[in-house]
Amino acid sequence: MISELLLHVDEDLTEYEQEELLLSMGNRPGAIEPHLHSDKPHLVFVAYDTEELCPHDLVEMAEESGIHAQVVEL
Repeated sequence: MISELLLHVDEDLTEYEQEELLLSMGNRPGAIEPHLHSDKPHLVFVAYDTEELCPHDLVEMAEESGIHAQVVEL
């Protein structure tokens, strides 16, 4: 099943760092479509396969890139 969640990124990322994070997450099995919220670059929406990943996995992916993030409850 595909679900979507919102991650809050603690760091102020450059445009390049934002692109690298999205590419990194999007190239992982189960992470379908990460994208930035257009006017809030510290918010990242990620569509993911709940049979492959859980929200904690997505936070760990960000941390592997050296970025601190938390899941925002909607």
